[in-house]
Amino acid sequence: MIRGDSSDYELLEKWTKGFDCQGYKTCEIGVREGLGSKIIMDNVVNNYIHVGVDPYGNLNYQHYDDTGSYTCDYTDKMRDTMLYDFKPYRNEGKFTLCNMTDTKFMNDTEHRHSKFAFVHFDGPHMTKDVMTEAVWFANRSVENTKFVFDDYKKYNMALIAQVLELYDFKVIESGENKCLMIKK
Repeated sequence: MIRGDSSDYELLEKWTKGFDCQGYKTCEIGVREGLGSKIIMDNVVNNYIHVGVDPYGNLNYQHYDDTGSYTCDYTDKMRDTMLYDFKPYRNEGKFTLCNMTDTKFMNDTEHRHSKFAFVHFDGPHMTKDVMTEAVWFANRSVENTKFVFDDYKKYNMALIAQVLELYDFKVIESGENKCLMIKK
């Protein structure tokens, strides 16, 4: 059973249901056990491939603006289970895992020139990290791109939204844990 670690998955399903990716990529930063990526792949249409980004390996890092660094339970065993669960998606060419940090992904030549129509931000939850990711993806977004931010109340979402307005993104809807922005 593919699980998630948050809430508002019904909103993620609503926001992805029938969403036309126009042949571009979708992405989730912070795959964990895979529920967010599964919902995206099961519901969007016309996407090139879904890219999951997660380093796993029980890294020790600062997760939130107001905490010190610590190690979470993102084990390599969790990664291996997720990859096993995603075997049908991988076999159909719908999913690829970038087993690396968000920073390494953003510097990786394979994805640097990609365009993205849908991104789920569920990795690091520090304002500076989410801001860096959001601007990187905004520069690779197309018209009608959707950004979904998980646990958005744990970082300065107002600041991130204000910066994304420069890229023509607007907040459309928010739940208890997820916030949707669309590029118009």
